[in-house]
Amino acid sequence: MALSPSEVDRALAGHPGWRRVGKTLIRDLSMRDFDEALRLVERVGRLAVDYLRRPGVCISENRIRLTIVNSHHAGLTEAELRLAAKTSAVIDAHGEAELVDEPVA
Repeated sequence: MALSPSEVDRALAGHPGWRRVGKTLIRDLSMRDFDEALRLVERVGRLAVDYLRRPGVCISENRIRLTIVNSHHAGLTEAELRLAAKTSAVIDAHGEAELVDEPVA
């Protein structure tokens, strides 16, 4: 069941770096270098497989944009929020990420 925008926003308050744009969750990161960005994306990809979700990934030099969307429902569900939370844990454990304010693309 899709969550309301305010429910999603409340849930994201506990996960710094994520923002909701319409029916999409977005997180932009800056890494030390391109190799470090690839290592993080690989870890996030393995996690996403466990959640049966396929986040969008854009890498530009050392910068990453992750997007999570649910194309099967009319909006975001608890499953996308769980994936965002687990992805945040992977990012935090990785230790090289820095949040960036400007868009990656």
